[in-house]
Amino acid sequence: MYSANFQRRVQEILDFITEITLGNYTYTLPLRNQKNELEQIVLSLNTMVEEIDTVVHQINHEKSREIIENMVFYLDRNLHIVSYSDNVEGVLRYSKADLIHKPVKLILSDTTKLPGDLSELLKHTIEENLSFTVEFRHQNGYLWCGNAYLHQMVSLGKKSFTLSVFKTVFQNPKFETSLQEKNRRSQKYPSEYRSLLLQDQRDLVRRLHKYVMQRLDRKLKKLPVIAGEVGGSTSKIKIIFKRAYGDTIYAFHLRKRLDKAYTLLKDTSTPINEIAEECGFKSFSHFSRSFKKEHGITPSQARKS
Repeated sequence: MYSANFQRRVQEILDFITEITLGNYTYTLPLRNQKNELEQIVLSLNTMVEEIDTVVHQINHEKSREIIENMVFYLDRNLHIVSYSDNVEGVLRYSKADLIHKPVKLILSDTTKLPGDLSELLKHTIEENLSFTVEFRHQNGYLWCGNAYLHQMVSLGKKSFTLSVFKTVFQNPKFETSLQEKNRRSQKYPSEYRSLLLQDQRDLVRRLHKYVMQRLDRKLKKLPVIAGEVGGSTSKIKIIFKRAYGDTIYAFHLRKRLDKAYTLLKDTSTPINEIAEECGFKSFSHFSRSFKKEHGITPSQARKS
């Protein structure tokens, strides 16, 4: 008999999969501080969303366009929401009653912490012109992550602030229209991403991606071995993978291992040395150097942040 918590988590995962099938690739599902099969599924889904976004939009860059999604909140001196831009409800799915006069921290994730000393935050963001990362919690529990700036507003009355959050997203009108038509069941979306790549190239990219993502706990073999195992020539897999993901197979694999490590550091209490091993690093010093080069901070700093 499954517990109520288990059943709720399964429903959250099913709802998140529904969002993906509807073409919403800008959200992630927060991990719980547990090490079980469900959380491994969530970790895989979050990684998959990023890869789907790459396949659908970044490969097909001539038909997709990069836009900046920007949500703006006007806050009072206590950081309660006074008003907000009209796209907030569509992105986060909250109603006006959920937001107006409510502390903005109520819709932030547990890992997003606004400093208690507001003056220090303003000095950081305005004088040094630096952004900080904000994760908003969607009405259904998903996360929407962007870079934020906090500005103090000049007025004759009470002190107030503007929180402006940016996120780069891709839009493909043809793809989105096809998805909408499919959801209305008026016609079927062309199978196998017909407009993106030729059939054999799509199949090879899928096999390569699956091969790489199933090996985040180890180093990859040499290219001729990989080519033989996925069914392509060495030169072809190099070209097709670089075209699809903008990186070499080995660089992409290393980045995904380090992304996995970052997620585990932030969302679990697994010891850092175990995370290093789980992500395929036999040497902790090598893991630490690689992690800092990729993320700009050490694993220990990531765990504490």
